[in-house]
Amino acid sequence: MIQEFKNKKIRDWCLFDFGISSYPTLIITFIYGAFYAKEIALTPEVGASNWGYAISTGSALSFLIFFLVILQGNKDKNLRMKFFRLSFYLLIFSVSALYFFNRTSNEFFPLILVAFSLVTFEILNLFYNLSLHDVAVKEKRGLISNLGWATGYLGGLLSLITVLILLNATKSNDYKIFGQSIFLLLGPFVGLWTLVFGFKHIKNYKNKTFKIDRFVVFFKKIHTNNINRFLISYFFFNNSVICIFAFASIFASFLFSFSEEEILRLGIFINLAGIIGCLLLGKIEDQISSERVVIICIFFLMLITSTLYFVNEKKLFWILSLMIGFFIGPIQAASRSVIAKKLESKSQLSAFCLYSMFGNVCSILGPFLVSLVISLSLDIRQGLIVIPLFFLISLIPILKFNV
Repeated sequence: MIQEFKNKKIRDWCLFDFGISSYPTLIITFIYGAFYAKEIALTPEVGASNWGYAISTGSALSFLIFFLVILQGNKDKNLRMKFFRLSFYLLIFSVSALYFFNRTSNEFFPLILVAFSLVTFEILNLFYNLSLHDVAVKEKRGLISNLGWATGYLGGLLSLITVLILLNATKSNDYKIFGQSIFLLLGPFVGLWTLVFGFKHIKNYKNKTFKIDRFVVFFKKIHTNNINRFLISYFFFNNSVICIFAFASIFASFLFSFSEEEILRLGIFINLAGIIGCLLLGKIEDQISSERVVIICIFFLMLITSTLYFVNEKKLFWILSLMIGFFIGPIQAASRSVIAKKLESKSQLSAFCLYSMFGNVCSILGPFLVSLVISLSLDIRQGLIVIPLFFLISLIPILKFNV
């Protein structure tokens, strides 16, 4: 599997994920969300709720953008590379600007930046997914997809380790370096990490244009290939995946009393579990089919997250979190492979736009429901109930799809 890195296109494609993965790892999932809820929001409960609403807002805007891109197909237009290049630099700018907001700031300003940066990140994910069809032959797309996801996990892992080293080194100084809070430096750090490792893949596509299928023709294709059932399943299980990423640090912090350093360590080992999961399941995906890998992952994630609701012990939470990490990478990599394998090149942009739109609706619905449950119950633990329910529902259409 590692020998695939000898191919420059594949290597740069994987390193792009290595670079942008620092954003969901440090900002969305493990560190900044908990920092915002504890230090910037009025109360942790208000912070947790507002955080979910911010994620939902960013996802709603992303949905609108992807929908407009699909509609461009009816006008026989192509999408130029400058759209993705601009998003790349806007992500770097918006996440770096989080540096300017602390406990004395208005609590809504950083949420605006988070929502905006999430939009640009989603656009870059579209570009990344779209590139799979170009960098890998059909017979290896499952393998390469998992390799890319494993590399992304490695990027998230190393960025976490870097921050952990800084936190340990500055603990006696109230987590400050040169008078600046490590937590405020997270944004600029993510921006620099993204620029350094993601630039080459952007540069490789300097003059690229992407074909957009005509709206009606495209939907006939996904019906003919029976992809509609898969997308319905994806809609439901991705709600759970998004909720896990959006609330992981908040659940760990407030339900199991994890400190920022402990959340970082948890994130490191979850990323390691994700790398192992992608490498192991990626080896067999092209043989047993991407759809079957997705089904396996849904089943185990449903069982694990159901158990998590009843857990109070920190050690057991650690074990279940690592198991979630093992399956959550392969389920995303295999989902991307299904689209890349079943549709021709000129349908890829429209397909991954629709794929992203489904994902964005999940990102609105899932965090919104978790936030709503927390708001109504005034109990963060009750928000966990939403996650296994979505996994359960998602099994129905994909089992029919796989028959």
